[in-house]
Amino acid sequence: MRAQRLSLDIQIFYCARSDEEPFVKIITVEEAKRRKSTCSYYEDEDEEVLPVLRPHSALLENMHIEQLARRLPARVQGYPWRLAYSTLEHGTSLKTLYRKSASLDSPVLLVIKDMDNQIFGAYATHPFKFSDHYYGTGETFLYTFSPHFKGTIWFMARC
Repeated sequence: MRAQRLSLDIQIFYCARSDEEPFVKIITVEEAKRRKSTCSYYEDEDEEVLPVLRPHSALLENMHIEQLARRLPARVQGYPWRLAYSTLEHGTSLKTLYRKSASLDSPVLLVIKDMDNQIFGAYATHPFKFSDHYYGTGETFLYTFSPHFKGTIWFMARC
């Protein structure tokens, strides 16, 4: 029998204290975040673990990763971040970016560092592709770290 995979917006906590019986509590990520925002004792728990980057990012520092990870939709949190395209490795061809993105079936985080060392980019629910039509959902957003992190409301892309 194959175990059913849990939805990405659910966390399972196993709790055992010396004065209580062990128990399992299942809560959604949204509920956990709500509890943290209401100044409860849940704020004393360990901080969220940063996503694993494969390979290590030449552009993003831990501060950037932490702020981006908090902004990502709950359904994609907890997955490792894998490099699909880099100008250092693959050159500066937009065609190569589209070709590398074609095999992806997951959301995409675009990170850009300009000549003034400013970091900005976009989160897209679907890989970037050449299209005559707009695409994207309400989860798609632009972001910048200058002067501090700011994620905009959703947008639709036309590449």
